Amino acid sequence: MDLRDLVVALLARDALKARQWTADATRASVTWAEVPRPVGWSATELAVAAGVVELLASRAHQTPPPWTDAVGAAPEPVYLVRAAETMPRLRRSCETEGPEPLRVRMLYAPPDFLTAA
Repeated sequence: MDLRDLVVALLARDALKARQWTADATRASVTWAEVPRPVGWSATELAVAAGVVELLASRAHQTPPPWTDAVGAAPEPVYLVRAAETMPRLRRSCETEGPEPLRVRMLYAPPDFLTAA
């Protein structure tokens, strides 16, 4: 499984591809602590990668890889759900109640982001 595919889908706000990638990772029983640090990625891509790997590791009751600790926030806020840009209540919810591994990196999504329906 290529983490870049998930990050590209998230930044393109392609929820279907992102959820499918997440479901595939769950079925494959990914060991999140073994996910290697991406090389040559932009600061935003790296922040998204670290945030989502921490989020998914937490949901799988696993430890994230050590490299995620060293990854800071994105250079500017990123709303991973397009509607958060135009819907004030959703935006506020993303900013205050979204997953912590994302929020600390200025990445905003609803609390149930990337969970199965």
